[in-house]
Amino acid sequence: MSSRINHNHYRKYGSNWRKSQLGKTKPNNRYLMSEIKKTHDDFVRRWGAFIKERDPAHYYSLINRPLPKKYQKPNYPIAPVNAYVPPQSKLPWSVLEKQLDEELRKRKEQELKALEEKKRKEKEEQRLKNHRDAVAREKRIIFVCNPNNNHRWTSIHSEAYQRKYNKKYEYY
Repeated sequence: MSSRINHNHYRKYGSNWRKSQLGKTKPNNRYLMSEIKKTHDDFVRRWGAFIKERDPAHYYSLINRPLPKKYQKPNYPIAPVNAYVPPQSKLPWSVLEKQLDEELRKRKEQELKALEEKKRKEKEEQRLKNHRDAVAREKRIIFVCNPNNNHRWTSIHSEAYQRKYNKKYEYY
């Protein structure tokens, strides 16, 4: 029993295939990355020219570089200048003139409506401002107070009371 617990026993009598595979099951990151790099470089060396010829964007993404300008496609539509003829230019002059007059009339009506709406809003804002100002004026004069206190009370020893009621001379 004690021989089974002893680690030397496993070393001596254990299977050799387990020992031989030890270390190969979990290679370190540096080893894996170097293997991936070798495989990638071999692939690019072998097929790089073919990929660059067929699909340059894919090739430059493989070698991790930005796509040169000569391979970039323009992002604007390439079409002849007079490719599209609007339908209103195909109409006769009289019909086109009527359409333009109608559009001008509609635009003027919309502008008038917008102007009236703007004036109405400004008038409402002015009314609200005047109301706020009136409330502020009234608040200065009329305010909440305690009805049990006499606010007009003055002490008989105050200077204002003495000046008002205890005069030296009575003229009237």
